[in-house]
Amino acid sequence: KDVPYKIEVIDAGSEPRAQLAAKVDPKSEQKVAMTLGLRMGGPQGLPNLELGLSIKADKPADKPKEGAPAPAAPTTVTAKITSATLASMSIGGPPKELADALAKLKGSALRYDLSPANAVSNQKPELAKDADPGLQPLLAALGEAIALLTPPLPDKPVGAGAYWMVTDRAVVSGAQLPVLRYRVFKIEKVEGDVVSLSVDTRQYAEGADLKLPGPNGDVTLTIDRLDSAGKGTLTWSPSSYAPGTADASQRLQALLVPPGASGQQAAQRSVAQVELTAK
Repeated sequence: KDVPYKIEVIDAGSEPRAQLAAKVDPKSEQKVAMTLGLRMGGPQGLPNLELGLSIKADKPADKPKEGAPAPAAPTTVTAKITSATLASMSIGGPPKELADALAKLKGSALRYDLSPANAVSNQKPELAKDADPGLQPLLAALGEAIALLTPPLPDKPVGAGAYWMVTDRAVVSGAQLPVLRYRVFKIEKVEGDVVSLSVDTRQYAEGADLKLPGPNGDVTLTIDRLDSAGKGTLTWSPSSYAPGTADASQRLQALLVPPGASGQQAAQRSVAQVELTAK
């Protein structure tokens, strides 16, 4: 069976070691406040957003008996937006139209599968009925942030100082660029059942071409160079879908050459930049 991700333990860390496994009560609901930033093409972009989220499993399953193995099937989780406002701004606040448009994001949701190893996949964004379709990239960015801050867990006991690498495929929100993603998670400390982790991310283009929608159909650009890295910190506990505290940033810069360009034209590269922050 094709596994969409690979988890490789590089160092199991010091004793005492324990098996990390999510044990979320399927009937529980988690309320999360997230500050999300998405900038495309340079410093401009939306100001940071304050999102209220309600996260819960779609169908409450029977709780596994104490000591029983976790079910092999993934859990479908829904993160629903309960509020969306701009983070604090200068005097005068946001333009009313923007504040109104963001308020209509309420009710939008992101559904995703969470594997027994705590890996996020199959994300399906659903914009609220009255929301502006132009806000779709924000849902994609929310999905990228959730995936970035949800640590896939190794299948062997680990302790403080342990680190493991997760390899998977992802699509960069804002650029719709498929990438091969490498994340290294490290256990900084363990206090009770709360594990403090750091994460370093590197992303590489899957192919040499990027298809973008144009006025006369799709335009294919050649990716000349791609540089993407990110880092973050988070606290994880077995009883939660979302981290207790988290702070992460992810940057991508790609040099794109227009179709059929050669010589002088090829020098007219455009730069695609995407920056995602979440806390």
